[in-house]
Amino acid sequence: MTARPPLNPACASQNDRYRHAIATYGPDIARFAMGYERDAAKRQELVQEIHVALWQSFATYKEQCSLRTWVYRVAHNVGATHIQRTFRKADRISLELDEAEQVPDERDGIADAERRMDMERLLALIHKLAPLDREVMLLYLEDLDAAAIGDVTGISARNVATKIHRIKALLARQMGTKGQS
Repeated sequence: MTARPPLNPACASQNDRYRHAIATYGPDIARFAMGYERDAAKRQELVQEIHVALWQSFATYKEQCSLRTWVYRVAHNVGATHIQRTFRKADRISLELDEAEQVPDERDGIADAERRMDMERLLALIHKLAPLDREVMLLYLEDLDAAAIGDVTGISARNVATKIHRIKALLARQMGTKGQS
């Protein structure tokens, strides 16, 4: 991703801020939503919900944190609400680990297929985590540091770092690989 020039907040409208955020973090939002929803159609709806919430949030954004933190905070809040709604629904679709390993890859090449199967399996494992742990891992996978994750989730950076360490070890065991800390 190329660095975008900062937006001048003094003369930026709600629409300008939204456009700037989407130009900078749009692909990140779509990727982040994958961690909250496996179904492609529902994931697209979730991305749209995030976009609406993000646009609405810029009416009150006063640069109390970085734009990146703000975008992830909004996405996290919408994603958490989505998870809560999903838990309330009886028709929840679940992909078991064995099924995830069997998902065919449209791309050619064994390496691509293995990498995709590993990602599917990893996401399936992440989906089984408690909501807060899942959110911490998804933010970690988006390359946010412990302090930024703490800002988004409302827990301390030290607690975030501990959670990440424990979750990585758990995921490594579940994936059948040696943990890297």
